[in-house]
Amino acid sequence: MSNDLKVKGPIEIKDNSAERVAFDLMARISTAENYSETHPKLAENKRHYYLELYSQCLDAVKDRGAPSLSDLSK
Repeated sequence: MSNDLKVKGPIEIKDNSAERVAFDLMARISTAENYSETHPKLAENKRHYYLELYSQCLDAVKDRGAPSLSDLSK
């Protein structure tokens, strides 16, 4: 697991921005995955889970492609 996640520049959370759409997508996915505070993967590092999920959602929204299934199983 890499700890080198970096945010480049300010994050805009406007109603129609890619960042807002990615944030909303992240919220929907995390709800659908049913991670609770006691889920082992989330309890291990909640911050990393949400940052990685947001990064994947932002890439998908900005048409950089969705992560592969093998990436999602990590």
